Amino acid sequence: NEMIDDVLLNPSVIESIFTSWMDANRKYPEAKNLTYTQFVSKFVYVKTRRTWKPRKSGYTIGRLMWVPPSTGELYFLRLMLTVAKGPCSYEAIKTVGNIEYPTFKETCFAMGFIGDDKEYIEAIREAYHWGSSHFLRKLLVTMLLSNGINKPEDAWIKV
Repeated sequence: NEMIDDVLLNPSVIESIFTSWMDANRKYPEAKNLTYTQFVSKFVYVKTRRTWKPRKSGYTIGRLMWVPPSTGELYFLRLMLTVAKGPCSYEAIKTVGNIEYPTFKETCFAMGFIGDDKEYIEAIREAYHWGSSHFLRKLLVTMLLSNGINKPEDAWIKV
């Protein structure tokens, strides 16, 4: 029965393992050269203090949990975490070549992780020559519902 503002200010909500990782990237220079999955081989998370500290002994393999593409920005963030080294903020993760992109999806396009939908555009153009208007509408809806088209607005313009 707590107020939502009080819940959101709780340290367990504000300070996650992920946000603590970004803090550690600020604090430790050697962290700047590690991706999120590489980080755990050199650092260990201290739950009681909600911080990371350098690992003194042992070794572990880092992993990222699988996220389906249908989760949108979460999926694209996960893609960026496989290559981003030492970011200290969400904005740093969305920055490629000194350009900050508005979304993780746009950042993934800039990195070349996501295709340009050429195959979908060509399929629609080809079907235009032999398909009925009813078929074309069904084809487009199927493509949209399958989350296969990465930039539907651009595909619409190009068709």
